[in-house]
Amino acid sequence: MRRRRKYYHKSKMIALTVMVMAIMIVISGMYGIRSAGALSSEPGNAAAGNQKWEQLWPNWRDVLFSGIPGLAGSSSPAPVVIKSEITAQSVLRGVVMFLANIDIKDTRSLFRVEIPLLAAIKPESTVSAMTVPNFPKFDFKSTLTNGKPVVGIYHTHTAESFIPNSGVTHRPGGQRGEIVEVGDALAKRLEERGYKAIVSKNIHDYPSFMKAYGPSEITAKEMLSENPSIQMIFDIHRDADKRENSIATVAGVTVARMSIVVAKGQPDLMQPHWQQNHAFAKLIDAKLNQYFPGVSKGIQLVDWRFNQHLHPRALLLEVGCQENSKEEAMRTMELLGDILAEIMAENKTE
Repeated sequence: MRRRRKYYHKSKMIALTVMVMAIMIVISGMYGIRSAGALSSEPGNAAAGNQKWEQLWPNWRDVLFSGIPGLAGSSSPAPVVIKSEITAQSVLRGVVMFLANIDIKDTRSLFRVEIPLLAAIKPESTVSAMTVPNFPKFDFKSTLTNGKPVVGIYHTHTAESFIPNSGVTHRPGGQRGEIVEVGDALAKRLEERGYKAIVSKNIHDYPSFMKAYGPSEITAKEMLSENPSIQMIFDIHRDADKRENSIATVAGVTVARMSIVVAKGQPDLMQPHWQQNHAFAKLIDAKLNQYFPGVSKGIQLVDWRFNQHLHPRALLLEVGCQENSKEEAMRTMELLGDILAEIMAENKTE
């Protein structure tokens, strides 16, 4: 009889212990769902200041995963915002964030997860030259088979630089700035994809910065006349803006944002190709938004010419600003090179 009572007493203690543990797991799980999400891609100073406290207080996922081989350390500490109430939508958002690190309220988080796979698995294109009105057709019949250049690159403001690298916004006395290296990065990426590019490093903005478009027009004309195989030509600049307006994140890496300038011309400066240039700009902008959301600042239409009357696919690109680094701008050129390679590949088969 004493043994039976002792057995019942021990069973009750075990059952009570299991129940308490189950309640603790449920409570910690609900807390985790409520606190998942609201991860900022660019934490502010206040959030950075709280990291010291977060390092002292264990993350619940790290605690749960600490005993599971392969999952320990898979969660990086991040600032958390606790919501005041739990709804079905917040629970679903928390579960998806926990399992897949995707915020269902931010479609860009899906791209950040999937972009590393684009090199191996390319999604079906949803935009092409066929869907853009006024797009000028390429002429690849005698171009790609003989290794001739199909892309031209030059810089009207050759002295433009990036403060983090050189300490100045423009190199003085007719020196070449880092913007020239940005153009080289685009040419290199295109050649890696099988498309030859030609780059001019002629200095155009010395002695007169304001009159630089005169000398750069001569360079562009010579480039086109000596290389009739060129299918597109770019005048690459860097913008003047604040850093916070000029950075984006692609696959966890910071890149410079880019804007596309299309010149419509003026009554005394005719621009017969502006609609074709605009169509080309819209195609590039759409593909950047498709694959790398946030990188493109969009298209600017201006009442000028900027040498774009010389070719039906001539554009001015503003890559980053003076507060970006040269490396951030060069990464953006690698993305653009992939976009241009896809555009040309599509048009070879159309």
